[in-house]
Amino acid sequence: MMQNKKKYKSIVLIRYGSHLYGTNTPQSDLDIKGVYLPSARDILLQRVEPVIVATRSKGLGEKNDSTDTDFELYSPEKFLRSVAKGQSFALEMLFAPESSFLEPPDHLWNEMKKLSMQLLTKQAASFVAYCKQQAYKYGKKGSKLSAARAVLEVLLSAEQTYGTMAPLVKTIDTVMPVVSAHSDLSITSFMQPNGITEKHLQVCGKKIAFHASIKNARQIVQNVIHQYGDRAKQAEQNSGADWKALSHAVRIGHQALEFLTDHRLTFPRPERERLFAIKLGTISYDEVLQEIEQLVGKVEALALKSTLPEASDPHLIDDFIEKTYLQQIQKAELS
Repeated sequence: MMQNKKKYKSIVLIRYGSHLYGTNTPQSDLDIKGVYLPSARDILLQRVEPVIVATRSKGLGEKNDSTDTDFELYSPEKFLRSVAKGQSFALEMLFAPESSFLEPPDHLWNEMKKLSMQLLTKQAASFVAYCKQQAYKYGKKGSKLSAARAVLEVLLSAEQTYGTMAPLVKTIDTVMPVVSAHSDLSITSFMQPNGITEKHLQVCGKKIAFHASIKNARQIVQNVIHQYGDRAKQAEQNSGADWKALSHAVRIGHQALEFLTDHRLTFPRPERERLFAIKLGTISYDEVLQEIEQLVGKVEALALKSTLPEASDPHLIDDFIEKTYLQQIQKAELS
């Protein structure tokens, strides 16, 4: 059963998700997010629901199709506090263009937008953190696997050249370029109790001393590769990769860069053609992964230089909610 959204007065209703980003296809379902104005009765009885969800009941494992429409309606307070916390859904709603509205918004929406611009602070770092989290989530396993495979290739060649029992240090000239190309690889130095400094090759968190044999190093790296299992291997080979999730990671990275630079978001997304290509799997996994990693690096650098204020006035939201709800009660008394 779908809840009846008509009993709630909407302040704004926005086509969300792929319809907002400009990446929708004929198969895309419709997600609608909005802000609703609680009734005077609910306000007085303290029954204002922060979020109202309306969706079709589905069977176990059943996904939405193009005929489905999902609604999420937020109270004014929930929406404004989400903006202040830098929640991604609230920021996307805030900057949604009029072309994404299902109907002309109530005058309150313009007031809420104006107020929201005073609520953008460094707490929006939670939005940035989410971007980084998503990017790592969809790229990290494949990244580690690619790095480990690159080292393994060097070690297998070195075994043929120097023999299995030769020390790993023999490979340093061929390993260094591989280490420079992968963030999951590094060469570190450790001071031993006897005062001697010893170098180690770190492969996805595993330390291998350079005095160890090439054979021993090769076995450690092979174990690292084995740990990531078939799913990561399939992703690296472009079969089984979650292309929709990867396109989301790229979009989120670009949104974070724009927000940190201009303190706004653009919809439809300027990079939507690129997102379409990723979503369809027409770009190699390695290329998409590299793009995600570059975006994360840029986001981290920009986040450190953010010019957003540290905090907003905590009374701004309270004052707006008090005024808005009081007006709603007064209107009910006159009707």
